[in-house]
Amino acid sequence: MIRAQTILKVVDNSGGKTAKCIKVKGKSGKAAAHLGDIVIVSIQSLRKRYRSQVRVRVNKSEVHHGVIVQTRRFHRHLDGRAIYFGSNSVVIITPKSKVLGTRISTFIPRGLRGLKWAKLGTLAKGFI
Repeated sequence: MIRAQTILKVVDNSGGKTAKCIKVKGKSGKAAAHLGDIVIVSIQSLRKRYRSQVRVRVNKSEVHHGVIVQTRRFHRHLDGRAIYFGSNSVVIITPKSKVLGTRISTFIPRGLRGLKWAKLGTLAKGFI
């Protein structure tokens, strides 16, 4: 359950480290976002750049769109299994739903494959 003002971990290589959720897109009021939902985030901190060749695609305090890929709240499957992660994580995307980074540094849930986010699976380490 991701609401406004929630701090999220950025798990792609776009350059962001943490982001704050501003609004859950497509829902009103105090609605919560779940796996696969699009949120509007503000970048709070950046990753360290060890070499000058590292290209940073985001800057601090910029506003971007993101897809929720991991939540600490459990997500129950239809067959009764429940899945949850250790952190609330987001992948930064463009407003036209293209992934901004080129690599995702974590596993993503298998349910995102059918929710028009199959591209995330090719960039991630794998599915759970």
